Amino acid sequence: MKWSLVLLSLLLVACTREVATPPLIRAQSSGCELTGWIMQQKPHSTRTLEAPPSVLRDTVITVNGTEHKISIPEGFTMSVFAQIPSCRGLALSSDGVIYATSFNGKIYALPDHDHNGTPDSVIIVATGLGQPHGIGFIDKMLYASSDQGALYHLITPATSRVSTDRSVVSPLPPHGDHFTRNFVFDSIHQKIYLQIGSDGNMDTTTNFVHLAQIVEMNPDGSGYRTFARGLRNAVGLDLDPRTDALWANNNGMDDIFGSGTELTANNPSESIYIICDGANYGWPFCYGFRMRNPVYPWSTLDTNIVQTFSGPVAEVLAHEAPLGLHFYRGSTFPALYHNAIFQCYHGSWDRSPPAPPRITVMWADTDGKNARVTDFVNGFQPDSTDNRWGRVVSIIEGGDSALYVSDDQAGVIYRIAWTGPPQQQAVNSTQNSVTFSLGIPSPNPATNAVAFTIDVAQPASISVYLLDLLGRQLRSIPTQIAGVGTTTFHLPTDGLPNGTYVLRASSNGQVASRRVVIER
Repeated sequence: MKWSLVLLSLLLVACTREVATPPLIRAQSSGCELTGWIMQQKPHSTRTLEAPPSVLRDTVITVNGTEHKISIPEGFTMSVFAQIPSCRGLALSSDGVIYATSFNGKIYALPDHDHNGTPDSVIIVATGLGQPHGIGFIDKMLYASSDQGALYHLITPATSRVSTDRSVVSPLPPHGDHFTRNFVFDSIHQKIYLQIGSDGNMDTTTNFVHLAQIVEMNPDGSGYRTFARGLRNAVGLDLDPRTDALWANNNGMDDIFGSGTELTANNPSESIYIICDGANYGWPFCYGFRMRNPVYPWSTLDTNIVQTFSGPVAEVLAHEAPLGLHFYRGSTFPALYHNAIFQCYHGSWDRSPPAPPRITVMWADTDGKNARVTDFVNGFQPDSTDNRWGRVVSIIEGGDSALYVSDDQAGVIYRIAWTGPPQQQAVNSTQNSVTFSLGIPSPNPATNAVAFTIDVAQPASISVYLLDLLGRQLRSIPTQIAGVGTTTFHLPTDGLPNGTYVLRASSNGQVASRRVVIER
């Protein structure tokens, strides 16, 4: 009874929301208006559809002198960019240089000014930072966080990149098991969002007022406040370039149905969220969306309080430790991947069979609906044992629009580049002076077709395709000439199941894509 009263009082503090109504743009940025649909759902924990794409191909990568087989989609190449021991967080400077943190207490700068896919030099920017993870640039100034309990601003002259001094931007609460303290900067609203993990798994010692949450602050550390609660360890953070909403993933609880059981091996699913200002996501009282933690005393929480918890937009395999999360903003990947969400999964430590380390790609509407996820790179765990040769951590985009991925077990940074046919690279370009825009598609269940418009500034040859989320072509319209102005097209959808698809139009190297949802 005593524990129940203590926990209830702590949770009531955790659930407190600001009375003042925030401006609409703040609500949109924090995801509150986008995810209003979640609160209408019934309690559930539902795995988001996963299907290995047929386009994955096997290839070989040499890491630390040993060849390993990996699987990656056709047209992509993964190579070792740099060797950095215990590499964790990654960031890109304004002049296109990759920076990396290491659990050896150092920060590295890796300039590649000749663009040959390997660093021109490896510069040690700073040392003595304990176990730093979070790293980023705010108004061209370098910030980093570490297990030493602080967010730092590092003074780094552009000539040498070696830090001459550092100052504490904000002290952070003492940590327990979770100390990564990753962060992201919202340049539109000039806010830092930093995650602070719980003390442990689902223990009663966590300080709910200060831990298991995402906090907001100004670049100088002022305005520090709790932004969202109930997140056990939300390491992966990024802002949706389409809406500026904050997205996060979260490491779920262990042993909720008893150690070694099949239920525990498959629950709770790891979760992905659009973060709403003031929301509580339920840890440790719930998992999924309002699914009660069966372990006493967590299971005794009042139903009215449980109903205040928000939930995820997607759920994936349990216990695979989601870390890095990144929206692809570049132009060199095929249009299918634009605004797609890439994530790194570190792999499980307590699941049987072990959840493998992998890189996934996920597509979802701006409000999180119609989420679909699939493997992008796998092979780090060749069999059903935990005999792994690599464990991926963070993922970012370089100035060359390639993806850069850290691996703390192999001690390397990978570079993933599109090396497929050049005509698939062009997006929103103006090759041969041809420009066109693709209107919002409008599915019509009565006619089993999708109607859409294309605007061209001069007569142009247009090709149109309908793809599934794995990039497979399902429908097409024979190439035809579109006259100056607006032309309406109709693409048949008969025989296709309800779901989310990609409509792609191309003309002389220019490509435009829009997502279309078919519902009958």
